[in-house]
Formats: sequence, C-alpha cells, structure tokens
Amino acid sequence: MPSENDIETSSFLSITPTEATPLLPGQKLPHKNNENEDDGSWSGEFRWLVSKSLPVIGTYLLQYSLQLASVFTLGHLGPTELAASALASMFASVSAWSIAFGTATALDTLCSQAWTAARDKTLVGIHLQRALVILGIIFFGFVAPIWWNATRILLSLNQELELALLAGTFLRYLLLGAPAFIAFEGLKKYLQAQGIMQASTYVLMFASPLNFIMNYTLVHVEPVRLGFIGAPIATSISYWIMLTLLILYTWKVKGSEAWGGWTSDAFKNWWPFLRLAIPGALMICSEWWAYQLTALATSYLGRINLASQSILLTAVGASFQIPFAISIASANRVGNSLGQCLALQAKRASMIALFVSVVFGFLNCVFFILARSKIGYLFTGDEEVIVNVSRVIPFCALFVIADSLNGVSAGVIRGLGHQRIAAWINIISNYVLALPMAYVLTFSAGWGLNGIWTGLSIAMYLSAIGQSIYVFFVNWNTEAERISNSIKAEELCVHGVDGNQDEQDLLAPYILTPTASKTSGIM
Repeated sequence: MPSENDIETSSFLSITPTEATPLLPGQKLPHKNNENEDDGSWSGEFRWLVSKSLPVIGTYLLQYSLQLASVFTLGHLGPTELAASALASMFASVSAWSIAFGTATALDTLCSQAWTAARDKTLVGIHLQRALVILGIIFFGFVAPIWWNATRILLSLNQELELALLAGTFLRYLLLGAPAFIAFEGLKKYLQAQGIMQASTYVLMFASPLNFIMNYTLVHVEPVRLGFIGAPIATSISYWIMLTLLILYTWKVKGSEAWGGWTSDAFKNWWPFLRLAIPGALMICSEWWAYQLTALATSYLGRINLASQSILLTAVGASFQIPFAISIASANRVGNSLGQCLALQAKRASMIALFVSVVFGFLNCVFFILARSKIGYLFTGDEEVIVNVSRVIPFCALFVIADSLNGVSAGVIRGLGHQRIAAWINIISNYVLALPMAYVLTFSAGWGLNGIWTGLSIAMYLSAIGQSIYVFFVNWNTEAERISNSIKAEELCVHGVDGNQDEQDLLAPYILTPTASKTSGIM
C-alpha cells in the first residue's frame, strides 16, 4: 500500500513524462505549486490559505455589497419597498442564482484539477466554455420566462398585490443584467482555478462603489430620480461593467494562458460537466431554497416580520462571505493539489480550512451578539423592525458558527468532485429534518421568527457535521489517482488518441462518457 507521499510519483504523471517526472527509477523530485512554492507543511498550508483567501474575501464582500446597495436605498423608501425588494431577492435566489451558482460549482472541480493535471492548459478554457453554453441555455430557456411572469407567480402564492407588483417590476429590470452576472461568476472561477484570486477583487473595487452611487442616484437624486426601479436598473448596469472589466483583465493582464479560443468542444462531451453540475445545483439549491422558503413563510407573519427577516438574511449573508471565500480558496487548493497528485498536501489543506472556518464562525457569532441592537439601524429607521431584529439576532449568532463550517467543508468536497455527497447531506438535513421542525415551531408553537431560525440552525449543524465527517474519512491517495486518470481521459477525448495503445487501454475505464462513468469511481 503506497503512502501519501508515494502517490506523488506513482500516479499517471509517471505514465506521461513531464518536467516533474524522475529521470532515474526511484528518484523523487520536489513538486512546485503554480505561484506559491511551499513545503506542504501545516504552517505552509496555513500561509497559503491566508494569502489566497484575503483577495477572495474582498471579492465576495464587495460582490455581496451589490445586493446591499439595493436593500439600503430601497429600505429608506419605506417598509413596503424594503419588503418588495426582499421578496424579489428571494425569488431571484430560488429561480436563478442558486441554480446558476450551483451549476458553476462544477468549475471549482474541473478547472482546478485540470490546471495542474492537464498537459494542455486550454482544457480549463474548454470547461469554462461548456459552462457558459449550459448556463446560457438555463437562463434563456428557464429563468427569463419565469422572471418575466414573476408577478403572476407571486399572486398565485397569495402574496399581497402591491408587494407582488413591485417585486415583479424589480425582476423585469434586473433581467437586463442577469446574464452578465452569471457569466461573471463562471469567468471568476476560471481565473481562481489558475490561482488568480485578485482579478475579481480589483474589478469589484471599482464596480461596487459605483453601484452604490448609481443605486442612490437613480432611486433618490433629482433630476434622474427613478424611484423604486432605479435600484434594479443600477444593479444591471453594474453587472455588465463587472463582466466587461474582468474580460479585459483576463485578455490584457493575466489569465489567457488557459484560453485557447472558442472551440466546438464546448458543444459536446457535456456529461463530465453535468455529472458534477447537477448534484452541485442540488447542493446549493437545497440550502438556498430552505432559506428562501423561510422568507416566504415569514411573509405570512406580516410586513414587519418580513422586513426583519430581510435584514437578518442580509446580515447573515454578509457574515458568510468570509468563510465562503475560504471555501473557494480551499476548493481550488484541494483540486490543484490532487491534480498534481499531492495527496498529503490536499489533506492538510482541508484540515487547515476546516479549523479556520470554525474560528471565523465563532468570531461572527461574537459580532452578532455585540452588535444585535445596532444592526437594524443600518437598513431602516422603522423602530418596530429594529426591535424585532435585535430580538431574533441571538438565534442567528448560533447559526453562523455552523454556517461557516458547512460552507468550507462544502468547498473541500467540491475540490474533490464529490458534490453528490454534499447534495444528499443538505437535502436530508434541510427537508427531512429541519424545515418540518421549523414549521411546527413557527406556526404551531407560536415562536414566530425564533422558530424559523431554530429550524435553520438545526439544519446547518446537521449538514456541517455530516460534511466534515465525510472529509475526515476521505482516502486521499485514491482520490489523487482517480483525478489524474480522469484528466488524462478528458484530454484524450478532446485531442484524440496519440497512438499509444497501451496508454489508451490503461485509461479506457476512465473515459468520461455516460456509460463508462458508472464504473469510473468518480461519483
């Protein structure tokens, strides 16, 4: 049985000579990481995680501020506008963002592994092209028609007429920028897989303040004042600015090495992507939809509770951006390491990420407790809403500890390419156990918002513990071998067989087709 270090020179890298292949039998050469050469030690992995997470934290905090801008500007128009924007955000998350972002998680796996394992780096670009084509089909075939008819759908769900009309209007204008936001997410993951974490941060450092200015101007400032619709229009413009700037960065600054130009390969061999994208979408949707179902349930508790829930979900979402950034960095580190057949490095990176996630979870918890009486003032001047928010926040404080661990453990699982496992854990935790309990506590026991957040907390702790246990029992040697062979098989699919029949026969079980996938051991 090979040790975790032995796998570094016993994988398929020894089949196809590269610059890391020993010249003499038994010789071992040190592996070099793309941009950060370290010894793979615990301290080295911690330094890597910190250095790569910081720009990603900036990215996601700034990206989340795009939503905050609409909440801030519309919240000061009144509780009705705030509730309508919350309803529109809920609808967008359920019908579009969760599906698109979940589908794009396949890029966390495929691009990060291909960047270090593939001899032809443009395989990373092919994965991005496939993602964009599939996401485009999802958007124009599914999302756009639903958003256009959002008011009718909300009225059929017994929402108030004024709220349904305003939320539907919001979504129709946001529809203009949604394609750009989805494409931005895909391109961002393409760059992150190459270790280029700072590009989207630079873009958002410009776009985020501009978005706040445009939101405030178009909503409040004469003579361009548009009122309620100014917020989605400003956000849509910001999305297109973000995408344009990130494309320019990739083209002119860094990131084009993995882009080989548009190719017909984007329209074929979709199964490897879909096999990860479908459970990835289920993983994200099962979690996001649980939150939004609670928002929908809150709408039946009255406008004050709905406005309060909007603030609470926004605050918790903002606090999650740090562990979410850590999850992105850890997913790419695990994928890159396994692509290089560095099993021990992947394992250590995972353990460090889980530890750091718990630390940040406790820090977020302390922040919520200390700031519980102040947070509401950031979003509204309505004293009844502010008092309601401060009353429920202690329940949110307990929630964010598990939320942090859950997010990072999911990132490690994405790096492994085991989205299906996380999907099942999330579905069982949320829909079999927690949501029924939340319903009983909220409506039957009369706990109101406290019952909803109790149910969400139970779901999050169950999911976080389940995913973490799975990560602890991963066989990292086996995963490294599997990934090496699957990347080699993908290259054979894209470029054709190079005439080495022995190599073709060896990799035949790993060729990624719908039939062969059943025996490949990937899922």
